[in-house]
Amino acid sequence: MNENLPTNVQLDSNGNGTVSFATDVVATIAGLATTEVEGVASMWSTTGLADMLTRKMQPARNLTRGVRVEINGDSVAVNVSIVVDYGFPVPEVAGKIQENVKKNIETMTGLKVSGVDVQVQGVSFEKENRTAAELEEQQKLLLRQQSEPETVKEPAQEQPAGPEEDEFEMDLPEVDEEETPENV
Repeated sequence: MNENLPTNVQLDSNGNGTVSFATDVVATIAGLATTEVEGVASMWSTTGLADMLTRKMQPARNLTRGVRVEINGDSVAVNVSIVVDYGFPVPEVAGKIQENVKKNIETMTGLKVSGVDVQVQGVSFEKENRTAAELEEQQKLLLRQQSEPETVKEPAQEQPAGPEEDEFEMDLPEVDEEETPENV
């Protein structure tokens, strides 16, 4: 899926020099913008074992997983492949991805986004399964607590007599009246 060729894109040329960046920069921005959207479980890639081994050696490339970018001059077309979380409306998730990817690429690079295609490759039940497992664990805990015999609580021990919490006691040394500042 990741067919982003490692080429440089020249963005601007002026009297101060040129601005250029690798196409993977645009793919990384698109990948991050996609994963920011609520309802995206993960990015999807069908590139196989060789790509997985390469990605382990280059961790930064994981950000471009499931992203294909085609740049033509100052215009860019983006294709993202995702797995959506169960329970989220797919059209809403896809629309938010399109908006977020377009906004981020145009803001960060100055390139014009001609389109963002979103391909939903699967549905993740991970959160649903985790929630069900947590609920089951809570139910087991409640059942255990209910089935345990109630223990008889012993009456609280009486505290020794002394000053109450609101009282304040302080031992002060006695002072001769002759040594007070008034008599000196």
